[in-house]
Amino acid sequence: MGLTENKRKLLSDFVDNKCEECHKHEDKVGKLEPHRIRRGNMGGIYELRNIKVVCSKCHKSYHSNEEGIGGR
Repeated sequence: MGLTENKRKLLSDFVDNKCEECHKHEDKVGKLEPHRIRRGNMGGIYELRNIKVVCSKCHKSYHSNEEGIGGR
């Protein structure tokens, strides 16, 4: 199960609306997305200690890297 829009907004506000990876503001990179550090198919859930808030470019980068290394 994913996060509600309200929880996504709270997470973005918590990180000052900046991607935790590239540090660019949401105004420049678009809406931020929650990334599960431990993948869902590996038992990772949407909880604060397992979420990194990132832009779509960084989020895609995480997932493209996962394909070659078997997950983060």
